[in-house]
Amino acid sequence: MVEGPGCTLNGEKIRSRVRKGQDVKEMRGGMFTAKCLSQGNDTERNNAIQRLKGCQYTGVDTLGKELFLYFGADTIRVHFGMNGSMRINSAERKHSSGSLPVLEIHLTNDTVCFFDSTVEMRLTDDCEQRLRALQALDVCSPKFSFTRSAEAVRRRGGRMLCDVLLDQAVMPGVGNIIKNEALFDAGLHPAVKVEQLSEQQVHHLVKMTRDFTLLFYKCRKSGSPLHKHYSVYKRPQCRLCASAITVCRLGDNGRMTYFCDRCQKADAGSVNVSKLPVRNSLIGWVSSRGADENVARKEEEDWACHLCTLINRPSARTCDACLTPRAQVQQEATVTDGWPPPSTSLVRYPCAAFKKPQEERKLNWRAAFGTSTLIFSDLSEQLRPADSPLCGNLNSSPPERDGPFKSGACQGTPGPNYASGGRQRQRALPPGGETLASYSQPSKKMKIDHGPSPGNKSGAPGPTAPPCCASHGRPALLRVVHKDGDNKGRHFYVCSLPREAQCKFFEWADLHFPFCHHSKRCLMRTVLKLGPNNGRNFYTCSLPKSKQCDYFQWAVNGPGVAIC
Repeated sequence: MVEGPGCTLNGEKIRSRVRKGQDVKEMRGGMFTAKCLSQGNDTERNNAIQRLKGCQYTGVDTLGKELFLYFGADTIRVHFGMNGSMRINSAERKHSSGSLPVLEIHLTNDTVCFFDSTVEMRLTDDCEQRLRALQALDVCSPKFSFTRSAEAVRRRGGRMLCDVLLDQAVMPGVGNIIKNEALFDAGLHPAVKVEQLSEQQVHHLVKMTRDFTLLFYKCRKSGSPLHKHYSVYKRPQCRLCASAITVCRLGDNGRMTYFCDRCQKADAGSVNVSKLPVRNSLIGWVSSRGADENVARKEEEDWACHLCTLINRPSARTCDACLTPRAQVQQEATVTDGWPPPSTSLVRYPCAAFKKPQEERKLNWRAAFGTSTLIFSDLSEQLRPADSPLCGNLNSSPPERDGPFKSGACQGTPGPNYASGGRQRQRALPPGGETLASYSQPSKKMKIDHGPSPGNKSGAPGPTAPPCCASHGRPALLRVVHKDGDNKGRHFYVCSLPREAQCKFFEWADLHFPFCHHSKRCLMRTVLKLGPNNGRNFYTCSLPKSKQCDYFQWAVNGPGVAIC
């Protein structure tokens, strides 16, 4: 699914590369529908594309997962769906998958093509009115309002959280990935209802949703992999506590949901927001508990004289050179509506956990305008030899720390920012009081062959090793037949190289599956309902549901096809 951040980036690409004021020379499309046209008959609707010829392109806007292209009184609305994409001034007309564009817009100097998307024509006035009404709820918009979003969530008191977050009338732009990760960050079970949450929990859920959306946007814009920041989505184990992830279809629309039973509480009253592991926001929101003692305020920064440009000490009220008074420091914005303003303060001690260094050494340095003080800080946590200039009292025992887990609960420490650290497990001290030197990290990661996971509910062994293709000797790639026919849904192995370099290796992955009462090869499916059998694999008839026989068998020794 192309979620809100992806649609926002597509809008930014059009805004930066397609100049306004160009006329429409030609427009082609095979899946174009007209909607909300004023006094339009069937003929006018069929010729909706032709009526835009000669119109002037005036701009683009995005709202959640919707993109609006304005052409005077008419607007083209694009919804990218699951696999939608866009190309600007592409030399090839076909998509890499072989599909033709559903809409081609040829302007005076530019060409924009949309693939695998839903395209509609609407009135510009209706689109602008919808944009004004919902822009403050769009999690990708710079005009996003926490207060309005929290109120919109609270009004859905009787609905489950997994449904409320995906409601595009409540939080436009939230998709399945953001939903699962935001609920995990908030420590809430997807089936919890809004009416069970406190005011603080609703605020925290909205903030976690906005935070992960910004992370999503930053990763997509920079090209960095987003999956490295997943905690539960399509993961076999929880990133925080290593428990097995529960996969089920939950909610009104039965969307695939991933959650950790251990970290996400079904009883909202037992969730303490202040004790949840925090992934700091990309834009530096201040914690609701108040300003951190390790964050410097504006009046504590070095300041430059506007007359002679001398850099003065934070405590100086007048310039040391020309005695010009210090300009008045702008007061920081106050907290309104329960939401703290964005913080622009400087971090005094830029270490991983936002804490003071364990040791500092100060050295006075005589300069032209007086004496300066150089501060040497030790930001590492490793013990240093006694002759080190930054050694502390090595006889004092280090403070006790909890291990990765304490009494079966999930523990963690906040990272420096949302996109670089995420949740981090606390490191346990080495036993027996040994020095940290003997526990240095290896230069290369070692590949460990794990046995069956203790959280495997199916009782089956872990995924078996795939076969290797004969030509390249590389592990084959497991795929599923999606084409309509007798083999739809069957698993098979093919060469893992790109299509242009693939060999002709092919092997069915279900040759050891049993046959149903129709003498057809069974399909292996997974129980997605919540209950004692969730996650177990079973064999069933491969025919459509209306023609299926009653064959059923648990896959005790499964083929290793894992849900991920």
